[in-house]
Amino acid sequence: MSILVVFTGGTIGSEILNGVADVSQNVSNSLLSGIKAGFECVSPFSILSENSTPETLSKLCNFMLSVPFEKYDGVVITHGSDTLAYSSAVLGLALSWVNAPVVITAADSVLSMPASNGKKNFSAAVNFILDFKRKNHTNTGVFTVWQNKGEMPAVYLSTRLNEADGFTDSFSSWGGVPFGYMNGERFERVCDTVNPPCTVPQSTLSFLKGASLNLSPDICMIDSYVGLDFSSLCIRDKRAVLLRLYHSATACTIGEKLSVDRLIEQCNEYDTDIYVYPAKQKVYEYSSEEVFRNSSVRRLYSIGKCAAYSKLMLAYAFDGKKRETILNNNIFYEIIDSQ
Repeated sequence: MSILVVFTGGTIGSEILNGVADVSQNVSNSLLSGIKAGFECVSPFSILSENSTPETLSKLCNFMLSVPFEKYDGVVITHGSDTLAYSSAVLGLALSWVNAPVVITAADSVLSMPASNGKKNFSAAVNFILDFKRKNHTNTGVFTVWQNKGEMPAVYLSTRLNEADGFTDSFSSWGGVPFGYMNGERFERVCDTVNPPCTVPQSTLSFLKGASLNLSPDICMIDSYVGLDFSSLCIRDKRAVLLRLYHSATACTIGEKLSVDRLIEQCNEYDTDIYVYPAKQKVYEYSSEEVFRNSSVRRLYSIGKCAAYSKLMLAYAFDGKKRETILNNNIFYEIIDSQ
């Protein structure tokens, strides 16, 4: 048995030439050197992750859906950090049925820079798999490993990873805490009510095994902010709209152009589905939330940004019952159950 390493580019797969960092085939061996494990290496494509599109995400998913996981102790995917949270979420959903650990990791700077966390992240990802092989933990599915400055490498549930902080380059988890940490060669779970005791294969989307995905590019994601003019948005050709609400699960409801009513009207006019997140189960609602009752708006509860968007891209790759299965189920811990 061995570990499959899937190189996809990103900073962890880049080198600097004439002051410009770009993907290179010359750096992969430096990641593997010094690590006592057997590796099989492949590279379905190599890009800077900011250039990720629904098409490249589909390509990555389809490659991973074709992997014979029974041949490997686990899989490590190297990726760029800019869109790490999106690929993590999509793969976490699409590979929720896998009975092995799949770990996605990245780097904050190119490997030739002494302060880069790339080699530490890769080593921690490998150790998570080796610790599974030693039966010190039983967690399967897709995880993301990243070391924030001054901390141990964290292990995140892939569907809960937030985008990195633009100033510190630190990652965080939807729900406030990571799933665990790598303490040297050992995985240590964070004991918190938001974390499951362990992860297990989920059969809900097992129909994806060996399938060919075409993730929908026609999902429009909108962030709420003060002064958002809903009348200025072009959604005519979109299949679905995903609106991020304020943290209280609210949106503006006053003003002809600023009220979310305007967005709902447009979606109804163009036969575009509309979703809002993160909705909450609460003991009371604000008066502004009345707009979501008895309307075409579908509320996604207790879910983060990247998982909500990824879930819609995956759901709208299908019609009918399969789409509803994806939308109505907690596929891989992306929804935090109410405590």
